This record gives sequence, C-alpha cells and structure tokens, in this order.
Amino acid sequence: MKRLIFGIVLIFLASCDQNSEKQKPEENVRESDAFTEEFTIPFQKVTLDAKAKEETIKWVAYIATINEIENLQNTSVNKLIDKSTAIAQLMEELQLSIPKSLESKPVLARLRVLSTKANVLAQKSHLQKLHPEEIKEVGLEIPTEFYNLNIQLNELFIESIEDFEAELDRLVEENRKRQEQKRDSLKALQN
Repeated sequence: MKRLIFGIVLIFLASCDQNSEKQKPEENVRESDAFTEEFTIPFQKVTLDAKAKEETIKWVAYIATINEIENLQNTSVNKLIDKSTAIAQLMEELQLSIPKSLESKPVLARLRVLSTKANVLAQKSHLQKLHPEEIKEVGLEIPTEFYNLNIQLNELFIESIEDFEAELDRLVEENRKRQEQKRDSLKALQN
C-alpha cells in the first residue's frame, strides 16, 4: 500500500515538473524582439466638425477612447497584449453608451467593427501560442477604424442640399433686408 501511494505521488511530481518546463519557454517568447520592438502606428487623424464635437464632448467613453488611441501611437506587441482586455472593454462601453443623438446605422456599424477588432485583439493576445505579427496587424487596424467612426460622426451633421439651399435663401433674404434698411437710412439722411 505504501508503495502504491509513493508511486502515485512520484508520478504526480513528475507530471508537475514536466508542465512547469513546458511553460518556461512561453515566458521567454515575450522577451524576443518580435514582442518588445517598439513601432509607430500611422495616424490619419480625422477631426470632428463643430456639431459632431459638441455631441461627443458629453460622451465619456468616446473621450476615453481618444486617449487610448493616442496612447497606442508608439507601442509594442507586449504593450498591445497587456492592454488588449482594457481596449476590448472600452470599445464595448463605447458601443453601449452611445448618446441617442448619435445613434444611426452607419455609426452603430462602425462601433460594432471597433468592438469586434478589439475583441479579436484580446483573443489573439490570450492564445497559448502567441503570433506577434497577427497581434500587431490587429493593433494597427484599431486606430484606423476609430477614425472611420469619426468620419461617420461628421457625416451625421452634414446638411442635405435642401437644408443648404434653405440656409442660403435665408441668408440672401437677410442680406436683401439689410440693403433695404441702408437705402432707407440713406434716403432719410438725404432728406
């Protein structure tokens, strides 16, 4: 009986030792150049129009996303891995907290794309066998998708041709009235 228990304990210890040896090389993988090398994410910054900016300034998750996207400008694969879960949560919060004034199919679609990219980054960052080039590729796509969201936000507030023509007619009418007032005041001065 003692030999049986001793044998089971010995087998258990041997298997634990083998598992710890398998995990050691994975830890060293993240120290390789592919994971630690810093790279710059090219930014094609799209600034928001005044009306879009007015609406998004109250959107806390959007402001936090801007900060996170700017922090990604100079990064490494290791930093992307470390931030992946937080980025995914932030993108989910961005999607859930959209103000009613900004809800439209194109904006919601862009938010879904952002959330999906962030979730893909998180999934790729938590695999047993990490692929740094895939993580980097997804990390490069997230800022681009964010700026595509900004384009959609700007497009929400672009006036239609009819609105533009109505505004132009209003301005022409105001200008005509001002000119009439000037003529009337000139006639009054001449008399």
